[in-house]
Amino acid sequence: MIVSGTNLTMTRGDSECLEVTISGYELQPGDKLEMTVRPYVGGKILLHKEITEFEGNIVDIPIWPEDTQSLSFGVYVYDLQLTFAGGAVKTIVKPSRFTIAQEVTYDY
Repeated sequence: MIVSGTNLTMTRGDSECLEVTISGYELQPGDKLEMTVRPYVGGKILLHKEITEFEGNIVDIPIWPEDTQSLSFGVYVYDLQLTFAGGAVKTIVKPSRFTIAQEVTYDY
């Protein structure tokens, strides 16, 4: 995976793990981090990850081959939202580019 600011690029069908460090807040039981990928803001959800287990203030978001293998090559949009155990919500990564890059080995 290539990270450039908040923009992400990954090869379709690869295994990746996005490591997110939360600063300014100590993650608590009941907190939840969500990653959502859509073709455009308001479009159909193509990939959604919900993480509720953390290692300190580090959140690992695994992306498995089956998560992206059916997506077309191209540029999508994603964000990261943290929902606190008490119900408050904070978007920690505003809508940014999520690019699915070409791969040669497999033909889906």
